[in-house]
Amino acid sequence: MDSASFIRKTLVVLGGLLIWAAYFGFVYVFNALACARGFHRLHLLGFSVVPLTILFCAAIATTGVLALMFIALRAPDHVEDSRSSSTDFLRYLAVAVALLSLLAIGWIGLPAIIVPPCG
Repeated sequence: MDSASFIRKTLVVLGGLLIWAAYFGFVYVFNALACARGFHRLHLLGFSVVPLTILFCAAIATTGVLALMFIALRAPDHVEDSRSSSTDFLRYLAVAVALLSLLAIGWIGLPAIIVPPCG
């Protein structure tokens, strides 16, 4: 296995968790800054800016994780007969990690809908 293939497979498998971690960090830093700087009172189209921003970023993170899942499921095999069990394992692992990441993204975004900012 060459190093480019190893890096690509690693990013596909762990990419969902990396996207979730970035989203998790953004949500908490953004909410803290909104409370500290007072822009949690701003409204856009009748909704607070903080939940709208968090939900917009959740949509972006979800799209990224779904793209990684699509890449994992549609990864081309050079020769169908030479598929190894490790390739299948990495494919299923990438899909499982992506599904777990989607659940975590939803779980982090849920309080943005339920709890008012700085509340």
